[in-house]
Amino acid sequence: MLFKIAKRLFVFSVIAFVLIGLVQCSDGSSRSKTAIAPYKYSLLRWELGNFSDKWVRKFQDILPWNSVASREVRIDRAQEFFDLIVEMNELERRPESAESVKRISELRQRRIDMQPEVEETIESEISSVLADEGFSSRIGVIFPPVDTVFTKSPSALILSPRERIDHIGSTLLKPGISGDTRGKLEDLIFQEDGVSALIVNTGGVATYPSVITASGNLRDVLAITAHEWLHHWFFFQPLGQHFWDSSGMMTLNETAASIGGEIIGDRAFTAMTGEKVTRTPYREPTDPAGFDYNVAMRETRVTTEALLANGKIEEAETYMEDRRQFMADEGIYIRKINQAFFAFYGSYATSAASASPIGDQLEELHGQSRTLGEFLEIVGNFDEVEDLANYLRPTGIGHIQGE
Repeated sequence: MLFKIAKRLFVFSVIAFVLIGLVQCSDGSSRSKTAIAPYKYSLLRWELGNFSDKWVRKFQDILPWNSVASREVRIDRAQEFFDLIVEMNELERRPESAESVKRISELRQRRIDMQPEVEETIESEISSVLADEGFSSRIGVIFPPVDTVFTKSPSALILSPRERIDHIGSTLLKPGISGDTRGKLEDLIFQEDGVSALIVNTGGVATYPSVITASGNLRDVLAITAHEWLHHWFFFQPLGQHFWDSSGMMTLNETAASIGGEIIGDRAFTAMTGEKVTRTPYREPTDPAGFDYNVAMRETRVTTEALLANGKIEEAETYMEDRRQFMADEGIYIRKINQAFFAFYGSYATSAASASPIGDQLEELHGQSRTLGEFLEIVGNFDEVEDLANYLRPTGIGHIQGE
């Protein structure tokens, strides 16, 4: 028995440290490293500090003398965990007083005490949905197991060439870097290395266990946790193994994980709360004169691409800044829009910042699939971007699966 546990932990440790290579990419040029070094996020420190603790706790939970609360009780506690965030945010918006400081401290400690059990509940509920979708083995095991830790998710430094929109490198940085510091680092990289740079926040990272920022609501956290698990699962499929081959493969991975993660998360949310989730498809505005963020951002992306294609780099950069100011006037504040902005946010092909057809193609494939599990199995077997379009063609149906 102990040998089997040790063997499983060894396998999971291999997954964890290989995944470090998946999320920690190029640092950019050597001159950038000096400026970025103090802010880098240590994945090794994260794994050493969380991986073993997580599995020791899982082992302790199955010991016969440790009682486990009922599912209903655990779900109630999970909902309370996220409700506490709302109360804390409300208190922090009020004028500070001794009473409010004391209450915030109590709420924060309550969340710390609840967190391990809530993490287990989230993992269990998502695992149940995955089992329903056919992801469990004959003995009922989900591999890799759903495993996450709630903490501040790292920031990410994204690099793109100036002459085109292309994700050429990313480095994980510590969370909480100020906007002023971000701007100085981005400007330094721009001036010294001649590339577009942007430091963005992340909601989660597919380390093992995954890092999830649990500052939102229950529904969002379920979707993000499922999204990051899909990256874990894709890692063992051709899709994930070719993640870094090109920007197109990155977009295919991220968009498939987004579509699948939302569906899995929403199903888990309904199972936990009884509330049905309806995601309304985006529709073009009926008033052409009214402001619509999606239309404005898509127009910005398309025009920028056209300017860059004609070699008008400076004009494109001026245009992106003008558009940022225009959207700010409409109440949408974005710290910076540049080539790196579109390289990052455009990797999610269902977003307005993307000009990729992959989002529509994946939605079409999902609509043709009998189940979510079938959809993900098909996509997981793609090792080139062209596989998706080929599969959707009449002559391509069944090609990937070898039918």
